[in-house]
Amino acid sequence: MFPDVVILAGGLGKRLQSITGGSQKVLAKIGDRPFLEILIDYIASQGGRRFILCVGHGSGDVAAYFKNKYRDREIIFSVEDSPLGTGGAIKQGSQHVRTDRFLAMNGDCFCVIDYLRLTAFHQQHSARATLAVTLMPEPQDYGTIEISPTGAIEAFKEKQLGAGAAFINTGTYCFDRDVFSLVATPSKFSIEYDFFPHLVGKGFYAFEVENRFVDIGTPERYSWAQEHLETLRRKR
Repeated sequence: MFPDVVILAGGLGKRLQSITGGSQKVLAKIGDRPFLEILIDYIASQGGRRFILCVGHGSGDVAAYFKNKYRDREIIFSVEDSPLGTGGAIKQGSQHVRTDRFLAMNGDCFCVIDYLRLTAFHQQHSARATLAVTLMPEPQDYGTIEISPTGAIEAFKEKQLGAGAAFINTGTYCFDRDVFSLVATPSKFSIEYDFFPHLVGKGFYAFEVENRFVDIGTPERYSWAQEHLETLRRKR
């Protein structure tokens, strides 16, 4: 069974406001379609049928677009009354999960991933959490990840100028449904900074993907995404 999918779709997107005009960044158009629609359709092409959208800023616009859009998949909205951070939003959204494990991801990132392989890897390693990573030749704009020969995540490092090639987070995760029972957290917290470092040693693994991931968080990356996603569409 394809796991339920929790997608973060409520960030303010301050760095992209010159493009969005302050509207929800996951609705930013790539060609003639919102970025989030492209992501959902890609996951659905592999079997995804149940999507939980964590919405806050711009929730009305996201709900209006996706509420009755699909007949072959279910869209659930997990609404933040106040900002919960990436971790708090996923934790709240996970309350709607029905499968034993679930995928979670940023709604402003796209990476070509075989989600069933990611899920199988997670199960084969008896993992509680698995993070999809990719090797970045010049990772100075990102925090990096140290991985053991067995695939276990050992440490997270802050952004480092002049660092060589290193693994970075693609913003895509596979979690056991009860993963948030492993670490005590407040209602508002960051998945990257307040949760992941505390999962080290608790069945936390890295699943390597070879593909460059698309992040529309800045105008420059959004521009690059326009061309890159169109190239992917032509190849499919």
